Amino acid sequence: MTVKVLRLKDFLENFVDEHALTGGDEVLLDVTQEEVEELGNFFVRGICGWMQSLKNLRQQQQQQSSFDLEAAVNGGDCIEESDLLN
Repeated sequence: MTVKVLRLKDFLENFVDEHALTGGDEVLLDVTQEEVEELGNFFVRGICGWMQSLKNLRQQQQQQSSFDLEAAVNGGDCIEESDLLN
């Protein structure tokens, strides 16, 4: 089963276009309780996905920083403690 992924901007534009009652400075939406819950679930999934991506990116950056530091200190080679003592 293939799930179509919408960008938040596209989803919101479509949602407002379909449910807007009036134009102007405020947007009033004609929606059911079920549609409000669906919109809330969409936001939660989007935020959770964003948070997971951010966590993964930070872990990758941290690993790269650790590798760069080790390479700078050791000249690119890993030196065992036992080699230093001999």
